[in-house]
Amino acid sequence: MTPAGTQKRHTEGLTVRRKQMVNPEGLSTQAELAEDEFARFFECSLDLLCVAGLDGYFKRLNPAWTSRLGWALEELVARPFLDFVHPDDREATTGEVSKLAAGAPTILFENRYRHQDGSYHWLQWNARMPGRELVYATARDITRQKWLEREILKIADREKEHLGRELHDGLCQSLSGIAALSTTLSRRLVANSESTASAEAAEIANLLNETIGQARDLARGLSPIGLNEAPLADTLETLALNVGHLFRVSCTLECDKPFSRLHHGAEAHLFRIAQEAVSNSITHGRADRIEISLTCNDGKGLLSVRDNGIGLPEGASNRDGIGLHTMDYRARLIGGSLKVQRRTQRGTTVTCAFPLPETLDTRESPNHVRNNT
Repeated sequence: MTPAGTQKRHTEGLTVRRKQMVNPEGLSTQAELAEDEFARFFECSLDLLCVAGLDGYFKRLNPAWTSRLGWALEELVARPFLDFVHPDDREATTGEVSKLAAGAPTILFENRYRHQDGSYHWLQWNARMPGRELVYATARDITRQKWLEREILKIADREKEHLGRELHDGLCQSLSGIAALSTTLSRRLVANSESTASAEAAEIANLLNETIGQARDLARGLSPIGLNEAPLADTLETLALNVGHLFRVSCTLECDKPFSRLHHGAEAHLFRIAQEAVSNSITHGRADRIEISLTCNDGKGLLSVRDNGIGLPEGASNRDGIGLHTMDYRARLIGGSLKVQRRTQRGTTVTCAFPLPETLDTRESPNHVRNNT
């Protein structure tokens, strides 16, 4: 036998022996080994992993689904996955599935899934559809993060209101007392024929009164009078008047009359969204004309703030910056959505679409974080 033939038989023998080591009984194939690795990867992940079909059913889930949502995997795959999605999030979820089918990836999409105990958990999704039939997705339970963000907002709002009350009841009262003393001093100086000193004292009183007005406007902005009782339209009208007076800009409100009362929490969030948008228009947009509108159409409410400022930078999104992120989060807290757009000619439009009272219930409570440890 030639050396080449000997080498060939030796190589073939090594190949056979390697196959026997990997698969001594001929039971495992390369595909089965890959499947085994895939199954172990699924089981090890703390995030929720799934494979879903365009027919609306889960095809494969990892055990994290049971630990997070309480459902047995058999229960989850037996029903359309939309059955577990919060009713207010189903339309958006269906839209994301359609985008995936068209070839676009899903990045950081959020919706709420029902726990077996009836509460809802917030999930944040990343998904892709490498083939034509199956969606591969990961979801992270961000319920505790949402709850903490909500608590931070509550604390921030309470601090704003506290500071506003302190300004109104403390600083403004002290300044008013000084202004009254200055006025009295001016009158006494006039009586003593000290006209120059009297004029200066009167000027001090005038400046103090202007400062009091500005401080009161700031106090109303931080802690709007009647925010807990007055309708949203009234608090927005007060906001427009205060902004116009304080910053010397044109700020107007257009509102459908009458406008339905909303849940107190929803009205407070909408007011803060408008307040932040107006502040951005003045501080960053350098606008001198701002239009606030509050309308309802097709069963939804619409709050918008338009300005004639310099507009957002190209490529800016709803989540750029703390202010925009906070507005976006407030909108989602009440089941709404926020859109920030550059206007065609000049300026920016901030629009918040939100559900009206009959669809506002989210059935959430702090108890839904107990399974997140």
